[in-house]
Amino acid sequence: MIRNSVASKLWLTIVAMVFLVLALLAVLLQQFFVKYVVQRETGQLTNLATSIHRILPTEDPKTALSVLTQVSKNVMQADVVAAIPMTKQPQLVSAYAHFTAAQRKNFDAGQPVVVRSDVGGKSELSVYEKLPSSTQTPGMVAVSQEMSVLEQPVHRMQNLIIFDTLLAIVLSTGLAFVVSKNLSRPLVEMNKAAEEMARGHFSQRVAVVTHDEVGRLGNTFNALASELAKTIEQLSIERDQLSSILTSLEDGVVATDREGRVTLANPPALRRLRSMSVAEQGIAVMEKLPDRLMMLFSHVTDFEEPVVQEATWEGRSLSITMLPLYGVDGTQMRGTLAVIRDVTEERRLDRLRKDFIANVSHELRTPLSMMQGYAEALLDDISDDPEMRRELTEIIHDETLRMKRLVNDLLDLAQLESGQFQMNMDTVDFSLVMRRVARKFQALAQDFGVDFELRIADAAMLMHADVDRMEQVFTNLLDNAFRHTAEGKIVFSADISGRHVYVRVSDTGAGIPEEDVPYIFERFYKADKARTRSRSGTGLGLAIARHIVTEHGGDILVESTVGVGTTFTVILPILQEDSAEEAEQANDEALDKE
Repeated sequence: MIRNSVASKLWLTIVAMVFLVLALLAVLLQQFFVKYVVQRETGQLTNLATSIHRILPTEDPKTALSVLTQVSKNVMQADVVAAIPMTKQPQLVSAYAHFTAAQRKNFDAGQPVVVRSDVGGKSELSVYEKLPSSTQTPGMVAVSQEMSVLEQPVHRMQNLIIFDTLLAIVLSTGLAFVVSKNLSRPLVEMNKAAEEMARGHFSQRVAVVTHDEVGRLGNTFNALASELAKTIEQLSIERDQLSSILTSLEDGVVATDREGRVTLANPPALRRLRSMSVAEQGIAVMEKLPDRLMMLFSHVTDFEEPVVQEATWEGRSLSITMLPLYGVDGTQMRGTLAVIRDVTEERRLDRLRKDFIANVSHELRTPLSMMQGYAEALLDDISDDPEMRRELTEIIHDETLRMKRLVNDLLDLAQLESGQFQMNMDTVDFSLVMRRVARKFQALAQDFGVDFELRIADAAMLMHADVDRMEQVFTNLLDNAFRHTAEGKIVFSADISGRHVYVRVSDTGAGIPEEDVPYIFERFYKADKARTRSRSGTGLGLAIARHIVTEHGGDILVESTVGVGTTFTVILPILQEDSAEEAEQANDEALDKE
């Protein structure tokens, strides 16, 4: 962690730069200093050789040479050798023999010759100068100095450079540590804040104490964190909204990738995919679309166009719409989106709507045809018999009443279904309502030869109800019972259980086939039209009765067995805490109406 930190890298960088700069400077200084010392010593040796060249011819050569040699030895640590001619000193002859052509040319011209040589493993710096001689062989003076004398100041300078380098490294280390810490502290804080943001904590902020680049970076980081927090919050809200919408949808929504793998599916879609997968493969494979949908998927991916198909699955009508999904650029297809909609109810309503039109047309066509035929007979004076004419007129009148009942039933049903039907609710004793309805059918029971029995308790059954509408309900149920019971018994009963009264209309008629029971409350539905007696209903009575009972907060049930009979049960809420005065008042009002 330390070697990967910004502080350590910055410290190492600064120390390395200081070391390299000082090392390069030391090398340059050493070369410059050595060159300078050599040049200076060479100049001094040359001056010394020139001085000897000037003194020797004028003074006592031996004495002057001895003095100069001693002075040079003590002051400059240099050795002086001179000879006129130079053949008197083999050392000088050997040195002259090793001159190069250029050095000999300069020496013969009277110019000093500087030579650096190694003698006995020691490096020496020598200056040779020509001395005038009376013979053909010139004289020579040689001033030599060991290079070890020159190395002392060089070593001293090297030690100073090393000391300065170490001191600079120590100082730069402290300075680099302080600077790197100051620079890395906000970066470390930003890193910690970024790690917390990666964990989902977007409230992290960094402290900004400077106004330099690092300070501006901190301000930018804080602004970025604020915008990111807002964006994440908005995305979370949109995600939750989208999830709620998809969950609440009754239609199945499925999203896939380019390979047909499921990437998103709401609960209705998961149920559909599970059932299809189990039916096709025997196991629930939710990762990929079933084969039934893969055919649509292939068409969408091949042609990149939406496709709509309606199919039947498990007795339900499904409308499947699949369309391509594109990426951000809008050109590259990244998958598909399928919407699986259950349109069974819509198809059923369409069928009921068509049946309704057909039934209304049928119900109106029959009386209209009869009215037209008998009216034409009356217009043609087909008979002069007054009784015949009266009979035809009565038939036309009966058919008119039948059409009126049909129209009234249609109007009542339309108002009930639209919620515009007004109920005149009042507190009533329902037992009185049942007695009044039963009295209407006593004479009819005698005419049909059917036993009719009323079974109710003596106690009051108080409830909020529209008396006229409740009479309409039970009149319709009893009328159906009498019309479909050729012989036997009809029971009109009521009993109380809890907070509800159960009113039953039971007959021992032909009964209703089991497959027709779920549809008897639909408009114009007739289970067995051959069961009707002398008159036929409109097919709307049970539909109206169910709506009226529902408006009273109740329910209506039916139990039927072919050849045994039918029982309609109406469940209505009653008032259990009403006072005796309210019950007596309700009874009085009911008697007054009678």
